[in-house]
Amino acid sequence: MRQVALLGAFEIAPELETPVRDGLILGSRRDSRGFVIETSRENIELIVTASNPTVVEGMPKRLTLSVGPMLERLGAELMRVELRSIEPVPGDSGGSYVQGFLVVRMPEKRPMRLSMTATEAIQVAIAHRIPMLAEASLLQLDVSQFLDEIDTFATQVEAENDEFRSFVDQVTPTDFARYLKDRPEGSEGPEAP
Repeated sequence: MRQVALLGAFEIAPELETPVRDGLILGSRRDSRGFVIETSRENIELIVTASNPTVVEGMPKRLTLSVGPMLERLGAELMRVELRSIEPVPGDSGGSYVQGFLVVRMPEKRPMRLSMTATEAIQVAIAHRIPMLAEASLLQLDVSQFLDEIDTFATQVEAENDEFRSFVDQVTPTDFARYLKDRPEGSEGPEAP
């Protein structure tokens, strides 16, 4: 088993006639290898939501976001999520499938595996910030390009954040007073006519 991370998602434009669906790209930094899980746009959106969960009063809560707290209340420790390949249904030419497992340990007991789909397992791992492991046999794609792009993007974001912090640190109360004095009468902000 190798630790993997969610590297990105892809969506096929609806106007294209193709059997390929939307999907997720997962990979191992250590091995620079990865794999693709085909899924739906809805599942991709749910995974994005799980990465930054916001509690909206009155909205239904998804099992993948609440299973962790419930198991912890029962005394279980969330250990990891595992992604394992399984053989396809006979007669289906869709390639191999990926089965997800949430591995938990109850007090003084051996770890137990709770089966779920791969996309549900990814949601649980992201929402509860637990490691995501995949079978080495799944890691068949070279994902070094994705890792380089992620590192470049992270460096760029960090530089922009540093530049903004530096700007904010240099703003003085006098700058605000000058801005308010120079603003046209009756305007509500910098974009007002």
